[in-house]
Amino acid sequence: MEQIVVALSPFTRRSRSLAVGHVGAGLRCGLEPGQHVVVHDPEADEHFTAVVADVTYELADTTYRIEIGTRITAAEAAECLAPPPLDDRLTTQDIVALLAELRRSERDVSAALADLRAH
Repeated sequence: MEQIVVALSPFTRRSRSLAVGHVGAGLRCGLEPGQHVVVHDPEADEHFTAVVADVTYELADTTYRIEIGTRITAAEAAECLAPPPLDDRLTTQDIVALLAELRRSERDVSAALADLRAH
């Protein structure tokens, strides 16, 4: 799992979304839509779960739109960033990923219902 280190503005915290450039973030490899990442705000020393919502490719750089999830502890972030265990046990990372998918599904269903009611 990748970690993105960025200071989060009050607006970003409210909107729970931010755009991150691949080069500026110093990422080791490209990210894919739906991929889970950890966001670390060094100014507030806070960690968050996050998911790559969208990718935009440009000649000079790739930009990722990241949806910020729940706040996690530094220990939970370290566990998420650690290599996966060799056994089949359920990890905190697995649970966080499942909860993020549940939240995303709930938003999708709510948006679809709102569209249906509007028509």
